[in-house]
Amino acid sequence: MKVDCNAFVYFASMLACSLVFIGCTQNDGSNISPSTNDADAVTSFFMHDAGLIITLLTDDGDDETDYFESFVFNFSSNGNVVVVDNSDTITGAYNVFRDDGRVELYMDFPNVGNFDELDDDWYFISIDQNTIRFNDDGDRLEFRQR
Repeated sequence: MKVDCNAFVYFASMLACSLVFIGCTQNDGSNISPSTNDADAVTSFFMHDAGLIITLLTDDGDDETDYFESFVFNFSSNGNVVVVDNSDTITGAYNVFRDDGRVELYMDFPNVGNFDELDDDWYFISIDQNTIRFNDDGDRLEFRQR
C-alpha cells in the first residue's frame, strides 16, 4: 500500500489548525476569571470615573445591601476610597494584592454605621462588563460601575 506523504502532511496540518482555532476564544477583557490572578485588572476596574455602587453584600447569611444603596464608592490610585451619599462622606483605605496565588481586596473603614462589614479580605471571583464579584467564607460582595 502506497501512502501519499503530501496528503498526510496536509491532513495533519489542517487537523492541528482546527484544534488551535477551537481552543482559542476572544478575550476583550470583559470577563476575567480568578485564574488570571491579575491584580492590575481588578485595580483598573475600581478607577471608574463615575464611581461604583454596591449591588450585593451578604454577611453571615444576612443581606446588608440595602444599607449601602445610597453610597457611591470612589477608589483612587493612592489607596484611598471615598464614599459619599447625600449627607455623609466616609474615607477609608483599600489594597488589591495577590496572596497565596489569589487576588484579594482589603478594605478598611472607620467604625461608622455598617462600614465595618466591608473591613475584610475579599477574594476576587470575577469581572464582567460592569460588575466585579468577591467572596469571603460565603460572604459576598459585588460592585457595579455607575
